[in-house]
This record gives sequence, C-alpha cells and structure tokens, in this order.
Amino acid sequence: MNRFNTGHHVSEPFDKDLESIRQKVALMGKLVEEQLSLAIEAFTNGDTYLAEKVLTQDDEVDLLEASIDNECACVIALRQPVGHDLALLIDVIKVTNELENIAAKAEGIADITIELNKSLLVSDSDG
Repeated sequence: MNRFNTGHHVSEPFDKDLESIRQKVALMGKLVEEQLSLAIEAFTNGDTYLAEKVLTQDDEVDLLEASIDNECACVIALRQPVGHDLALLIDVIKVTNELENIAAKAEGIADITIELNKSLLVSDSDG
C-alpha cells in the first residue's frame, strides 16, 4: 500500500506539500541506491574514480535530507496534521535518516576503496 496515497485533502496546499516531500524522498532514495551500487562496483573493481563520485554524491544526499526534514517540520508546524497525516510525516523523517545512514555506509566503502588503492600503489612502488 502506498502510504503517500492519502487522497485529497480539503487544503490543496497541504496536498502540494505532501507531493513535494514525496518527490524529494523518491529522489533521495534513487541517489542513495545509485551511491551504494557505485560504492560496491568501485570496491569490487578498485575504481577510485567511482569511489570519488560516491563521495561527491554524499553532499547532495545530505542536502536532500536537510531539505526534506525542514519541509516536514514546516508542514507539521503550519498545517498541524493529525492521525495518518502526522504519522506519515514522522515516518518520512525516519526514512530520510535511514537513507542517510545507508549513504554514510556507501561513503565508508568508497573511503576504504580509495585507501586500499593508495596502499596498493605504495606497495607496488616499493617492490
């Protein structure tokens, strides 16, 4: 069941707020999925270029998380949702936090990839 399928509210601006949040969460999810995939590929292939791309994308994920959290807080403060709508917004904040945690793991994999490649280059030049 799509929890964002809340039907139409009496307040059209509230529906627009929810749709804006939904779009940002979908984008964040897509970025994190791509980031994790790139991190795994970078590690598997020892590709520092892909690892650097993961690190660059992390800034965009961080900005999206802050934007979504801020938008949720504003909607809660201004629209004062109750019941399902309030639960939905709280769940969105939790989900964005989890997505950020996944992105941080991808960033860690990218960091390890870069460090491993540096140590391999040093050991190759020594031998």
